[in-house]
Amino acid sequence: MEYRKFVKKDRVNYNTEGLKHLYWEMFDSPDSEGSGYRFMEREPVLILDDIFSEFPDWKPKIQCAYCSKMYGDILGLPAKSPFRVGKAVKLRATNPSQRMFIVRHLILRGVTRIGVGREHVYFDTDNYLYKDALYVQ
Repeated sequence: MEYRKFVKKDRVNYNTEGLKHLYWEMFDSPDSEGSGYRFMEREPVLILDDIFSEFPDWKPKIQCAYCSKMYGDILGLPAKSPFRVGKAVKLRATNPSQRMFIVRHLILRGVTRIGVGREHVYFDTDNYLYKDALYVQ
């Protein structure tokens, strides 16, 4: 799966409103330019921006964030998926130390819904629809 990697030199070309380090285009739906800024909830983005502020050598690799209706249908996401409302982020993390780093810092920032797979870490801030959980995917 494609992922969007942070590139510091490209940051000046993108929308950084309200963010210290990241840019909103990292969270766009692949079929809708600018959708990350328009539809993504601020909380998950600000959590990642805060981690990046503390650890500038860490470069987040976003696999999936906000998904438009059309792209969500292609992926087969349920109608109430946190990706569709912009409350979820899936990060690429290919080794155990990367995954542990991400999980540790998400927990320190109060994230209570985290999924861990072989090559990714998923988290969302949709605590209204779903109970707190740590998933191994």
